[in-house]
Amino acid sequence: MRYDVHPPGLSEPGGVTEEDFGFAAFSLAHAACGEDVLEVRLGETALLEWCTSCDAMKIFVPSGA
Repeated sequence: MRYDVHPPGLSEPGGVTEEDFGFAAFSLAHAACGEDVLEVRLGETALLEWCTSCDAMKIFVPSGA
């Protein structure tokens, strides 16, 4: 089966942002940590990701927020 997929351009309004890639990279890097990754919502727009087994933490805020 074949699908025609057109990913959004990085420069298009509403397209994928650098912050989206950062969140994906953090999530994939700590996927094996399983339940040791905590996700905490900070206000309406910010998201804190914390991997307790790796002692890594990052805050993600969408661009324009």
